[in-house]
Amino acid sequence: TSRIDGVETGKTRETVAATNAEFVAAIFHALPEGAYTVVASLADDPDKAKGWPVYKWPCSLPEGNNNYFALGSYYPGDDGEVRRRKTCFAALHAIMLDDLGSKANMERLGDFPLSWLIETSPGNYQGGIILAEPIAEAAAATRLMNAIIAAGLCDSGANGPLTRNARLPGGINGKAKYGGSFQCRLIEWRPDARYTPEEIVLRLELDMMPAGRPKRERDLKTAAPGTDAHNDEVHVPRPSENPVIAALKARGLYKTALGGGRH
Repeated sequence: TSRIDGVETGKTRETVAATNAEFVAAIFHALPEGAYTVVASLADDPDKAKGWPVYKWPCSLPEGNNNYFALGSYYPGDDGEVRRRKTCFAALHAIMLDDLGSKANMERLGDFPLSWLIETSPGNYQGGIILAEPIAEAAAATRLMNAIIAAGLCDSGANGPLTRNARLPGGINGKAKYGGSFQCRLIEWRPDARYTPEEIVLRLELDMMPAGRPKRERDLKTAAPGTDAHNDEVHVPRPSENPVIAALKARGLYKTALGGGRH
């Protein structure tokens, strides 16, 4: 069950009206110069598709098809062709939370107002967060998505935000396991709910890991004689509690541990 302005949509089964064109326009409110939006449309079961056709938006999409849009925008290739590839990535415009309600915990969102929520199969949802400004740095976009997955807010299979597709509200879920014709339903739509990465991290209490792995200290046992590794050193035991967590508790700012090193 999700919330929309205090109404339990799981009971009311309300559907919000918005065309695919209105939906895409709200998400891609700021395109980098020369970049374009891409969509995909499949008539048959996506699990059995041998290839995903890519179309430059705007274009016509049959509402009886599986319809998708890419979360990023892209520059034309050297040959001018439209492609959804990392090498053509221009910017990330939205974050998609996949499989909310089944593989990802909807309750973990708390009172965070999503930009959109689409029921993509019975009791299963894709949520979306529109970015106030597109993220042009690929590493920053990937780092933010990894933090969202680590927080249990998205199926781990939905990584790779630079080329990730999300479902459009006007279309079906044609996978055979859902009967081949489940009508996608937009049940939350807040096109003005746009967030900076900093707001997303703060409000969802994300743990942003360093961009790269820390370099390992040189092993004292294998260091060459005469090096700094053999200077007199004193072992400092690890504190029983993380000093950052302790400081937050002391100021009354700490909520709870989520397990797996997350708080």
